[in-house]
Amino acid sequence: MSSIAWTDRETVGIDLYRTDDYVLQGRADLFPLLRSVLGEALGRSLDDALFALSFHQVADQRETSGDPVMVNLRPSHSYLTIRILVGDRLIYRHPHSVREVFARPLQRLLAADFPDEKHWGYAPAGPGLEKISLERPAPRMEGTIDVRLRRGRASRLNLEEVAEPEPPLARLADLGVPDPGEDGLRPEDDVAVVFAPEAGKALRRELPLSEEIEEGGFLVGYVHRDADHPERCLVEVVHALPAERTGASMLQFTFTGESFLRANDAVHRLGGDLQLVGWYHTHLFPATERLGLSSSDVELHSRTFRRRWQIAGLLNLDDGERVLRAYGWNGRRMRRLPQWVVDG
Repeated sequence: MSSIAWTDRETVGIDLYRTDDYVLQGRADLFPLLRSVLGEALGRSLDDALFALSFHQVADQRETSGDPVMVNLRPSHSYLTIRILVGDRLIYRHPHSVREVFARPLQRLLAADFPDEKHWGYAPAGPGLEKISLERPAPRMEGTIDVRLRRGRASRLNLEEVAEPEPPLARLADLGVPDPGEDGLRPEDDVAVVFAPEAGKALRRELPLSEEIEEGGFLVGYVHRDADHPERCLVEVVHALPAERTGASMLQFTFTGESFLRANDAVHRLGGDLQLVGWYHTHLFPATERLGLSSSDVELHSRTFRRRWQIAGLLNLDDGERVLRAYGWNGRRMRRLPQWVVDG
């Protein structure tokens, strides 16, 4: 083979992802790759052969070194048995590592087809393989150092939190919610959330979201004091920004320091008085009253999003449906927040 044969999303193949942000490039056809690799090993043409693949749950998290680096994004099943049949005759049956039959041949082809790209992720994909968990490693941070102080030496660096000005006053009606209805605000609700039309459409319909791994990003908008109850914050979410430089799997979503740097740059480019008012991520199962944020979600929020008006948006994905819920931290626990989505 001199070049990668690409195929559609309905065919069994190898999904290829560019850079350590793992941006999907396309799906490489699996069987021309196998015919080339194993035909050469067997010394015969396999154009008339049928292949049967059985993946084994043997994990291997190692990268395939070289140029380019290759990372298996389904590392829980890193070995397989390949059977080859010609007519009704079994001519080959042998176990292999995914690295041996997929990563190394693809590495040579990718080096020829995309010489400037030095990092690729790959994942066997197609009907029957969707139950094997897809994982996206968090990118490595470059250009960082650890600064460690000697014991007993006073720090010359002192950080103090600067008091923020009071948010402006507003009412729900000002934010597009003329009548809260029966699910209105209770006296004890100290934070309420309004998703403006653009953010609501993005989160509930328009943002492309994977059904194999959790995804997430940042919520950007404005903070107001409720004119009727000034101790209450009204959080207006205007934009939902997909996070960059993240790690993800079927069960977990991870920000990196660079994720926040890029988010801050994006907020600055949007201009105005916009603020980072929270974050969102997905769960890949139906929404229920008992199942909300996970313990790792709560830990991330309580340690990272410390202001009482910063919120966590949760999107449950189930068979094409999306359910959006908002949560907040009250200093002791996460709790559901009253929310409204304004139609555009």
